[in-house]
Amino acid sequence: MLRWIGVFFCIVMSCNLAWSQVDQTWRYYYPEFNNKAENNLYFRLENNNFVKNNEYFGNYIEGYTLMGYTAQPSLIYYAGSRLRIKAGIHAIQFSGMTEFTQVLPTFSIHMQLTDRLGLIMGGLKGDVHHRLLEPLFDPENQYTRPIENGFQFIFNADRLWVDAWVDWEQFIVLGDTKPEKFTAGISGEWLLSKKDNDIQVAIPAQMIVTHLGGQISNYSERMQSLANLATGLKLNYSVGEGFIRDISLATYVAAYEDLTGHSGWDFTKGSAIYPVAEVKYKFGSLMAGYWNAHNFLAPKGSSIFQSTSNYQPGYYTKSREIVTNKLSFTKTFMKQIKFSAMIQTYFDIPAKQFDYSYGINLVFTPNFLISKVKFD
Repeated sequence: MLRWIGVFFCIVMSCNLAWSQVDQTWRYYYPEFNNKAENNLYFRLENNNFVKNNEYFGNYIEGYTLMGYTAQPSLIYYAGSRLRIKAGIHAIQFSGMTEFTQVLPTFSIHMQLTDRLGLIMGGLKGDVHHRLLEPLFDPENQYTRPIENGFQFIFNADRLWVDAWVDWEQFIVLGDTKPEKFTAGISGEWLLSKKDNDIQVAIPAQMIVTHLGGQISNYSERMQSLANLATGLKLNYSVGEGFIRDISLATYVAAYEDLTGHSGWDFTKGSAIYPVAEVKYKFGSLMAGYWNAHNFLAPKGSSIFQSTSNYQPGYYTKSREIVTNKLSFTKTFMKQIKFSAMIQTYFDIPAKQFDYSYGINLVFTPNFLISKVKFD
């Protein structure tokens, strides 16, 4: 494990754009903490209407379509200038189903320990907000598993951003025949140049560990812990306020390791390199990347980048080479109403296989002030 930590902080290669993928954080909007809303009680609705059609024909993942909406009505109360309580329900409805696919209670406490350090317990600021690479963390988790529960520290200063969290996915009691499941991660970026420079250089670093096991469980399988890591050097040029806004060049170096040796595959280590380029324009962004991986496995990542198949048992390819392109269009009609469309293509070079996906999103996130309630 010490070797992993050393690699995490020391490997620096080439360049990396903002998150090495198109920014999707606005799709599922976690409300930023407002330290001027003391004693305010709000009603908030988070609604994401989506269509995503994946035309995949290769050996690693089958094609499928996601269509539906999520709705999260909640009450938000600021008990002073540093503590916020949020409680509600989260409902998912996939089109074509007569009942809600999932209805979950949500509850979180967000405490600003300092002006720069926040602690969240309960429902986390999760999924795309972790800013993880797509091969490490699939953005579709915002539809299929949108609620993460556990605890989280977020540090945000002028030149350093860090997100560290534990998502407890499955709780067990003594004698359970199911395993304990959780995911722990850290994602950060250290800005080397001044924040207001036109050319910015920064070092990003990401690590995510998934665990399956539990000492008090009677689960028959052996304990499993899998780790993924990525780092690089970010270079971004801010063009201005014209049609072209930013130009980025990037390369991420990623790694995989089976910490317990019980993944079921013959390989226990792997690596990948991911050079990318991105142009942000007035209405979105255009990205091109090249994924070159060797024995790479990321349990939370997008299946199309893995060395193993998610639907063919035992199917495995030692080396992967994929050229990927993404084009996005976004439009904000009001502060609370946002629309986007995206096209993504993936070309598997060795297999000569072309896959693609496209989708649209309409996000509605209104806040309504109910009243002021003094907290004693």
